[in-house]
Amino acid sequence: MDPHKQGDEDFLGNRLRISIRQMEIDDLAEVYHLGEELFTSKTLPVLYRTWDPFEVTYYYNTDPEFCLVAETEDEELIGFALGSTVDKDGSPWRYGYLAWLGVKKEYQGKKVAHRLLKEFERRMKEEGVRMLLVDTEGDNTRAMRFFQSNGFSRPTAHVWLTK
Repeated sequence: MDPHKQGDEDFLGNRLRISIRQMEIDDLAEVYHLGEELFTSKTLPVLYRTWDPFEVTYYYNTDPEFCLVAETEDEELIGFALGSTVDKDGSPWRYGYLAWLGVKKEYQGKKVAHRLLKEFERRMKEEGVRMLLVDTEGDNTRAMRFFQSNGFSRPTAHVWLTK
């Protein structure tokens, strides 16, 4: 068995085998289109960043080792994580930032996001990152529960003003 493939139970009790790997250039369009389905103004009306092709290409060109995809045994792309590291001038600390995490709707709740996050964290730790940052909409209770259940601290208020 491939060590990067692990099975998680799907809702029917069947084994769902997925693998997490680094995103490749041929994945850019598919990741973008999946993000288009997930991050819409209808589902996230006050999203402070917009999902566009720049988001995918920026992270891919900046820190490709922190751009991951999840795929099934049949090589169907079902999720992604995009992030980067931040080096603050004069600080010995190196920060990691998970900018986007998305999973196809039919695969949500099947530990795909969890697997993406764990691989993202492993890679960050390998690079000497001491703190991982994520953000989400304050009313996105599902995302808040997900991140808290994966060890992130209790959220603190952050106010974005727009005009």
